[in-house]
Amino acid sequence: MNIIDAHPHIYSDDRFKYPTIDDPWNPGEPATVEDLKTKMDESGVGRAVFIQTSTFYGHDNRYVMDSTHQHSEWATGVVTLSPDDPQHLEILEDAVTDFSVRGLRGTTDRNGKLDSPNVKRLWSKASDLGIVVNCMVMDNLDRVSEIEMLAGELDDLQIVIDHCFMLNAFRNTEETLLALERLANRPNIHAKLTSGTHGSARVYPHEDMHTPLKRVIEAFTPQRCVWGSNFPNALWSKGTSYAQNLSLFTDELGLSESDKAAILGGTAERLWF
Repeated sequence: MNIIDAHPHIYSDDRFKYPTIDDPWNPGEPATVEDLKTKMDESGVGRAVFIQTSTFYGHDNRYVMDSTHQHSEWATGVVTLSPDDPQHLEILEDAVTDFSVRGLRGTTDRNGKLDSPNVKRLWSKASDLGIVVNCMVMDNLDRVSEIEMLAGELDDLQIVIDHCFMLNAFRNTEETLLALERLANRPNIHAKLTSGTHGSARVYPHEDMHTPLKRVIEAFTPQRCVWGSNFPNALWSKGTSYAQNLSLFTDELGLSESDKAAILGGTAERLWF
């Protein structure tokens, strides 16, 4: 099966070349691009979409960009930039044209909003470059109407909701699912199914998240859902291993072979490769 990891973070061991922000969130396990590739090979994962680690590097995307460029035969990357900094438009274009980056992590502006000229300017640049916006607003459901607006105005732009608004089994579950079902009506909006582990109140196989995940898949269809590992898993998956993040979808959810093919690889290939 063609399997693509649409959500790993990577961390360099070289803090001189790639300095961190103050008080970074350490990965809790070896998490260089080479460490990730070892986990991928062990689990039969062929390609990856590196996600900028803003809790470690902020808006300094050099490690993701350099790694994407170096490993472009099996990887691409998503950078995180500030919509309020006009110079970041040039950084985005450089990342795409010279470093094989295929995505922008879309965050709110300095006022916590998406319905602002600065956000639209940056997302419009992503649309012009033909790349994907990974919308990351945590669990802020107040942004749903703003995402709808941007998806309508930039209807050629493919948008992925990172972590499905931090969907979980113990807080605002129904409200979050209703928000996702509302956004699923927009054909250019997709769901990243990374909440199965960190959204659970139980250990693997996280039975409390099975029904919520299936409901998201039903709303968006497998053709607009993607899987991601949340690597490094010591930090982002409560210790649920890389292999278990994958087997949740290959073995535990009871998905059909065609659904697995889309969620685990086909949708990500269309979006980022």
